[in-house]
Amino acid sequence: MTFMMMFQGLIEALHPFTMLMMVIGTVGGIIIGAIPGMSGSMGIILLLPLVYQLDRVPAMAVLAAMYCASMYGGSIAAILLKTPGTPSASATVLDGYPMAQNGKAGKALFTAVFASAIGGFLSGICLLLVAPQLARVALNFQAPEFFALSIFGLTIMASASGKSLVKGLISGFMGLFLSTVGIDIISGSLRYTFGAVRLMAGFNILPMLVGIFALAQVFSDLNNKAPQVKQETSSFGGMLPTKDEFFRIIVPILVGSIIGISIGIIPGTGGAISCFLAYEVSRRFSKRKELYGTGIVEGIAAPEASNNGTTGAALIPMLTLGIPGDTVTAVMLGAFMLIGIRPGPQLFIENAQAVNTFFMAFIIMQFLMLFFGLIGTKFWPKLLDVPRHIIMPIVMLFCFLGAYTLSNNTTDALIALAFGIVGFFMQKYDFPGAPMILGLILGPLAEQNLNRALLISHNDWTVFITRPISGAFILATILSILYTIYSVSRRKQA
Repeated sequence: MTFMMMFQGLIEALHPFTMLMMVIGTVGGIIIGAIPGMSGSMGIILLLPLVYQLDRVPAMAVLAAMYCASMYGGSIAAILLKTPGTPSASATVLDGYPMAQNGKAGKALFTAVFASAIGGFLSGICLLLVAPQLARVALNFQAPEFFALSIFGLTIMASASGKSLVKGLISGFMGLFLSTVGIDIISGSLRYTFGAVRLMAGFNILPMLVGIFALAQVFSDLNNKAPQVKQETSSFGGMLPTKDEFFRIIVPILVGSIIGISIGIIPGTGGAISCFLAYEVSRRFSKRKELYGTGIVEGIAAPEASNNGTTGAALIPMLTLGIPGDTVTAVMLGAFMLIGIRPGPQLFIENAQAVNTFFMAFIIMQFLMLFFGLIGTKFWPKLLDVPRHIIMPIVMLFCFLGAYTLSNNTTDALIALAFGIVGFFMQKYDFPGAPMILGLILGPLAEQNLNRALLISHNDWTVFITRPISGAFILATILSILYTIYSVSRRKQA
């Protein structure tokens, strides 16, 4: 892409109407992402009647702005209410909510939007400069690589376990068990459905996420008689990280962005996986690893940079190959085709200028997200000053609404309620919810690709170590397990 083409794309992206569409998408995305159970894909579906009436560039811009802003928006509820608005904000809960409980919700929100904007900006640069090359790298991932990646991801259960590794592993393996409910796509047999037709499709991640984190926290807060924490909202400057904290988040942001971009270009993964990976890598190489989970800015910066780093990266295989990188880009693929944009290798020839403009708009919208996010940083913490008996029923209403609208049936709402009760007792007896969600996310990915890899290789297990990328992930898994054993033994000796 030449400099002149990029400059022309920048000028077209700054057109007032295109900017207006990006503002609408950004504000709408932040709101949608902050509502538990409402994801970016839902926001894009709501935009379809609008984009059908727009020209190509403004339509593409408003869809991408909704996507990026909803990724950040999920952190708002995660930090304030221990309720991830989206699955990609699951890891943000681990330090974001404790930080809010320490009276520093504003600082946590600032860190989240700053890291999200940097992660999105860097992924936009990759989208602009090296999209076709990165897409070809993603094609090297086949069943063995996906299995090895998922097994490596499961080792993160240790870092998400909190104080008790045993309780964390129990929670994680329960998530793995629940991920097997439904029809086995390889054999076609039913597993653990107990004759219930509605369980044949298994458990959807969003109702369970809403239950384990959101409704469980609602029940816990309504049962909590302790006084509400007073937040530091006297001035915007008081919400800014200190000079030392700024230096501390630089490396986690860069690490999170790189992991987000790397995971994002792999079709079928997404921010829900990358956020936990970024959190774990940041924690393991930190000099303050023992403080992770207590409410520190590094624990927010890494996952937030990562989940927004996946946004531009996930668009790469969609635009260049016509292969969606995650659920949201799958919906975007349909929306693009609706407005006459057919992703694939010919896109960069048939609609070269529209694509160039879209790339520049993607970078600009990161600054819009930062702008509106910073404005909200002053006001969002005030939600915590609202009495519990008022705010919690409203949160519960949005939880049920988000779970119901996923597939427009009451089953998902009932599942959310059931897991809300389970999550309440998990909190009461100090069983962490994050490992269970991690098991639910990675379980199907591991099982399905294990079966596929063995079918293709005729039950030759060496396929996982003879392929370079797969072998590297297996080695990383072994090292991760050994590191966990070493850390636990040192902790016991201390």
